[in-house]
Amino acid sequence: MSRPNDDLPTVARRVAAGRKLLDGVPPAQVAQEMGMAKTTVERYRKLLDEGGLEALRNMSVGGRHSALDLSDLEWIAQALRGSPRDYGFDADGWSNARMRELINRQFGISYSRVYAWQLATRLGVSYRLIRNG
Repeated sequence: MSRPNDDLPTVARRVAAGRKLLDGVPPAQVAQEMGMAKTTVERYRKLLDEGGLEALRNMSVGGRHSALDLSDLEWIAQALRGSPRDYGFDADGWSNARMRELINRQFGISYSRVYAWQLATRLGVSYRLIRNG
């Protein structure tokens, strides 16, 4: 069964590695094919043995807790549902860079490209971000 976190790049990658392991691909080969450390893949193997793919899905995605509270996150989601022009951008579509600029302007926080994508995914608005903008 698919869960919201499955769309996060780190979780999707972890689950893909887990599926390869379940299919019998040796850990060294999974590590090479997926560009992961062998020790990471071996840790995934142990988790799979203990709890299956669900154990991989439930691993923390890492990082610290968000500096934004629930109302801030709701503001971002609402902004991304609107037009970038409403927030001073000379563009019709949202991009990862525009989202990060908006967050920086509004909250004084700088996020990485990856974290911004994860945030948009968690907020259910990643579909609003153009891929190469």
